[in-house]
Amino acid sequence: MTGQGGVPTVGSILLALLLCGLLGVLGQGVRAIVGLKNAGSLTSTTPAEQAEFSLAYLVLSLMIGFIAGILAGLALNLENIITVDPGNWKLLLGIAGSGYVGADFIENTMSVVIPGTRSATRSPPPVPVPPHPPTVPPAPEPHDGAAALTAAMRAVCPQANAAAWVPALVAAFEKFEFSNDRRRAAAMGQFLVEAGPALNAIVEDLSYTPGRACQVWPALFPTPAAAESYCADQRQFADYVYANVNGNGDAASGDGYRFRGRGLIQLTGRDEYSAFGRAIGKTPEQAADYCETNEGAAFSGCWYLASNGCLPLADAWDIDAITRRVNGDAMEAAGLRRQYSDEMVSRLRAYGAVAA
Repeated sequence: MTGQGGVPTVGSILLALLLCGLLGVLGQGVRAIVGLKNAGSLTSTTPAEQAEFSLAYLVLSLMIGFIAGILAGLALNLENIITVDPGNWKLLLGIAGSGYVGADFIENTMSVVIPGTRSATRSPPPVPVPPHPPTVPPAPEPHDGAAALTAAMRAVCPQANAAAWVPALVAAFEKFEFSNDRRRAAAMGQFLVEAGPALNAIVEDLSYTPGRACQVWPALFPTPAAAESYCADQRQFADYVYANVNGNGDAASGDGYRFRGRGLIQLTGRDEYSAFGRAIGKTPEQAADYCETNEGAAFSGCWYLASNGCLPLADAWDIDAITRRVNGDAMEAAGLRRQYSDEMVSRLRAYGAVAA
């Protein structure tokens, strides 16, 4: 099978390749026959489909075996095959085995001949990790000044029940625009005089001695004896001294006692209760009863200051001007009102209630 000088001829090379291919066909044929025997007729119950499928599968397998055999011959060096001793059955069996392996042998051989042709094992695509949502700072807690007002009251007027009064005061401050430390402190300075340092005098005390009644209402009681019978009965006293003033009817109407002073700045008379009632949606009589509660007392006091132009005066820190609008020319306890107001504004600022 060699030419002159032992050089293989073209014919011998082709013959060797054919031999290798046939050995590969033999190996792959064995594999195909075994496979068809085990599974060739399992996918259909129709004989025609079974035969068609088996033939196509067999032809493809034999082609793969033929190619694998040729590649095996090339890998073993064709010259060795041309000169091989037919008795060397191990070499021939190896070529047939390459045909049996078939496609796997072809892939491995190509990866050697042409580096990089082996299919790389692909890693599964990375699982996308959802981005962390941006950190959002928590919303600030609503700041109504309740804590600062509580602390300020405990320092300035410890006799007052801060736990009972602060909710009512904060609600009233918000409704009537007492929106800064000065306005709140100026209001508290008036309240602590008008209703007392314990804020417990929210209904007018009509217990007068005859002598005191003569001092306050000299036109009505020229002598203590003239006041004596009225001072024995608070209802009769109020109906008499408040008759026909501030929108009240005569003494027989009962308006004097019905609309006596109430609240942290005591409203007095039908006219004032009517105006306050309109602001909160109540009748004068309902407003009067409401003012005997902590909430009503706080609301009526703040309404009075706001409706009488005291907020700008508080902003300007003119406490005396506020006192005049509350107490008139008498300016009773003006110094104490200034003292309470100054102490409250200092405490409120220290505790950070609201911006000044």
